[in-house]
Amino acid sequence: MAYRKCSIFFPVFIFLLTLPSSAADEGTIHGRVTTSAGDPALDVRVVIVELNRSLYVDAEGRFEFAGVPFGDYHVQALSPRFGSTVSEVTLGSPSVETALVLGQSRHRERVVVTATRSGRGSAEVIQPVNVLDKNDLAETIQPSLGETLAQEAGIRSSFFGAGSARPIVRGQSGGRVRVLESGLGVGDASTTSPDHAVAIEPLGAEQIEILRGPATLLYGGEAVGGVVNVLDGRIPEYRASKPIGGTLQLGFDSASDERSGAVALNGGGGSFAWYADAFRRDGSDYDIPGFSVRGDPLSDSGTLTNSSVESDGGSLGLSWVGESGFLGVATKAYNSNYGIPGEDVRIDLEQQRYDLRGGFDFRSGALAGLRFSIGTTDYRHVELEGTDVGTVFDTDADEARIELTHGRSRWKGVFGAQVQRRDVDAIGAEAFLPANETEQVAVFVVEEFDPDGPVRFEFGLRSERNELSTPVMVAADPLCADPLDRDFDTLSGSAGLAWIGTSGLALGASVSSASRAPSTEELYSCGEHVATLSFEVGNPSLSEETALGLDLSLRKRSGRVSGEINLFHYDYDDYIYEFDTGTTEPPMDPAGLPVFAFTQDGAEFSGVELSGLVELKHTEALDLDLEIVGDHVRAKLDSGDPVPRIPALSLGVGLVFNGPHWHGGARLRWYDDQTRNAPSETPTDGYTTLNANAGYRFVRGAVVHDFIVRLENVTDEEIRPHTSRLKDEVPLPGRSAGLIYKLVF
Repeated sequence: MAYRKCSIFFPVFIFLLTLPSSAADEGTIHGRVTTSAGDPALDVRVVIVELNRSLYVDAEGRFEFAGVPFGDYHVQALSPRFGSTVSEVTLGSPSVETALVLGQSRHRERVVVTATRSGRGSAEVIQPVNVLDKNDLAETIQPSLGETLAQEAGIRSSFFGAGSARPIVRGQSGGRVRVLESGLGVGDASTTSPDHAVAIEPLGAEQIEILRGPATLLYGGEAVGGVVNVLDGRIPEYRASKPIGGTLQLGFDSASDERSGAVALNGGGGSFAWYADAFRRDGSDYDIPGFSVRGDPLSDSGTLTNSSVESDGGSLGLSWVGESGFLGVATKAYNSNYGIPGEDVRIDLEQQRYDLRGGFDFRSGALAGLRFSIGTTDYRHVELEGTDVGTVFDTDADEARIELTHGRSRWKGVFGAQVQRRDVDAIGAEAFLPANETEQVAVFVVEEFDPDGPVRFEFGLRSERNELSTPVMVAADPLCADPLDRDFDTLSGSAGLAWIGTSGLALGASVSSASRAPSTEELYSCGEHVATLSFEVGNPSLSEETALGLDLSLRKRSGRVSGEINLFHYDYDDYIYEFDTGTTEPPMDPAGLPVFAFTQDGAEFSGVELSGLVELKHTEALDLDLEIVGDHVRAKLDSGDPVPRIPALSLGVGLVFNGPHWHGGARLRWYDDQTRNAPSETPTDGYTTLNANAGYRFVRGAVVHDFIVRLENVTDEEIRPHTSRLKDEVPLPGRSAGLIYKLVF
């Protein structure tokens, strides 16, 4: 009944499951992992990504996988000293050999992108993607996820103080960018309001992947703008190489006198592997270069009041790992207490999360493998006004997904199902959102055809059912319409191709039709929203939002000059946004809050992204490279008005170096003025940032030590990003110096 539309896919599932099993030809993949100097690379784990099989190299850097079904695979080498690299292997004979070289320049690595579920390297993925590993994150880490990623091409932050900043992808934010933890939703309240933090500590991330553009096929309508997938090691998927190992990271930042630390331990024996981590971050109010309120000499100067952040947490995980699969469980606790600058309000946040995840690979038959994950979260945050409790937000979220893969060579793909439930309850005088529930069920299929030749094709469909409801029958204020329970059936699809040439050039093109149901915030909001200094009015009659998109990319991954250029254009029907009604609540009151109401209009988003690397000098002793980055988004409504809070044009250059011990660089980034403003916005002045870092890495036995010095906002620039609702009241931190120590053992 409620899920009738999605049920059309289930006969396909049953048909594939009942296909007769047949014996598959098998062979051996073997090879050697070396450093760029030709020496054996030690302490390296080698993984066949598609089969989830792994082993460690011997003293000569050699490895061998036996009993591998014929097919196309990605073989990845992972090292705590050198990072990672990937090789494509086609097994069509009894034995095939591959060589993997781990170099000191991690800017040229091809990291496998798990968020696409295709197991491909970043150069081969049709959709534009950013991938940051643990070494990258050490140079950019911030207290919030949004600010940690804000220097990437096409990415900005919704900065609402040091404690809360959500990623913005190609000008899309909030409920159009889905934040995931290892493939499942984070289960917090960060889409409800920009002052609500993402319940993820970047210190615990092993890798972060950002899919720019629609990712609705795998992750639902909330991913119409993109996906940020934070990968961690809470549930081990491979057998441990030793009883105990791990990492330790300690940090200090001068702008807020912040002290941070994180430890992650892993190990095991036989078929069991375990994981444990803990972190703590403790910072004071941060320094700013001028006045907090633009042009107001009576506002804070030198230090921004109520901008401090304190957070802590940890997790435990345990897995059984067999020859062809794994099954694991994990629990995570996350706590944060942070201030909202400009207000006498602090948010005290707590989240408890539980996960079950498993994956199994089949050596014969129509199916190649099965993967499933289940997560449940219990989230609460209290908004403290001094010592008094103002508003309490409770969010309970559950999500489950199952994926079945088929094919190992020319024709392969994934099909699956996803179920979500989210309950939100806000209690207090400033609870602008009534209690509500969202239920979603979806089925999806993504197929890939790789014929002989340089061109590969990909296409997929997703059918989704959303049911949104509230027990409240009468609006809390006469300005708002009475709430209604709503149901939405959406269908999304995409098709694309990739051409990969022999000279390192690659072209990608995709078209997509993505649909998104309105969120409960857009339907049911009604009341004072102090964080955004507005009175919000939802619209229970909103219809689904659809976007027809085109993505084009040109990539080069070898040679002295490498990088990519991406062009995109999205045409929205019934785009949902807030507009300033021009009235206040209470009416005609100079001290009243402006009334913002949700409505719909057509919209167009167009843009370009650039990232590049020019080799200036590459020797055994030093890799010296020039980095180039830039992006631009232009977005307007059919009415002719610009879409609110669109990032300004940005261009940047950097000089980076990597050697056997020393590594670092300096990066200059220019941001233009933003004068294309929505009616309720003010222009934003441009600014230029200069950041630098230098590190020294050395190895003693099996232990890696890495010391990093970071300088941020070296010129003490006043930074007010146009994407922040508080840009005129809350600047980013001024000049700061930081020190990070990393230990890997």
